Amino acid sequence: MKITFFDPQGHHEIDTPDWQTLLASETGTLWVDMTGPTDADVQVMSEVFQFHPLAVEDTRNHEQRPKIEEYTGCLFIILNPGNSGPEGPEFHELDVFVGHNYVVTVHADGAQVIDQTRRRLSQAGPVPAMSPSYLLYVLMDAAVDSYFPLLDNVAEEIEQLEDEVLIEPRQEMLARLFRLKRALIEMWRVVWPQRDILNNLIHHNPLFMDREALHYYLRDVADHLMWIADMVNTFRDTLTGIMDLYMSAVSNRLNVVVNRLTVLTLIIGAMTVIGGFYGMNFVQTWPPFGQAWGVPFVLGLMVVVTGALLVLFRRLGWY
Repeated sequence: MKITFFDPQGHHEIDTPDWQTLLASETGTLWVDMTGPTDADVQVMSEVFQFHPLAVEDTRNHEQRPKIEEYTGCLFIILNPGNSGPEGPEFHELDVFVGHNYVVTVHADGAQVIDQTRRRLSQAGPVPAMSPSYLLYVLMDAAVDSYFPLLDNVAEEIEQLEDEVLIEPRQEMLARLFRLKRALIEMWRVVWPQRDILNNLIHHNPLFMDREALHYYLRDVADHLMWIADMVNTFRDTLTGIMDLYMSAVSNRLNVVVNRLTVLTLIIGAMTVIGGFYGMNFVQTWPPFGQAWGVPFVLGLMVVVTGALLVLFRRLGWY
């Protein structure tokens, strides 16, 4: 648990908190960041802040979708910031409680968005950081900004796949396409609900939110989310087009192979007919077996027929 108190003189870390004094302060903002949460963190949430049991239960279940809930005395918001993982985009749950003079964040591990929020607050100065609603804005903005590198990676891989599918489609490309599509579906699952959160904060007046002061800030985050949602939809449509292109390319390659095999089969069949006829067990045949030019004539006939078939198939476009 990391406790930071913001006041007009700046901010400082607190190792041994006096909860009653901190929560009674009217001139500063308390930020409590919990990792886990541990049993001690749950006790603080339940006994010190007196959060609703359902909200505390949600902090221990790290598979919640983004949402906003208004309880007596606080707002409870779930965000899903993302980062790049070995298998693609990964999304983590960040739970945020906002009260009249405090913000409590809960996450499973050392979230990058928390470090980014601390850096931005240290650069913003002491005045705006005093507001719990401003701290919430910075957390949401950092969470939304975490999606842009993910989109850049997806866009780069889609561009590579477009070029590779046109040059030489391979089976491994289909697995990459499905992996990207699953990643975009997962991103859409976390982006869309967060738009509803921002719409709630912008168009309504929930408890402890200075909506007038943060209107432009929140609208900026909403615009970013709108742009991200549009890009996710665009990438999904692009992937669908690439999948269709892949299937068409594979089908075209199959047709080429079948045509070549057909040409080869017809040529071998023609030579087999000629050779079989000449080698039949007749008393008399033509060219006669006794003539020295008989076998060369048959071989030459095979070559001529093969050449004629190749010319015919080339004109038909079979190879």
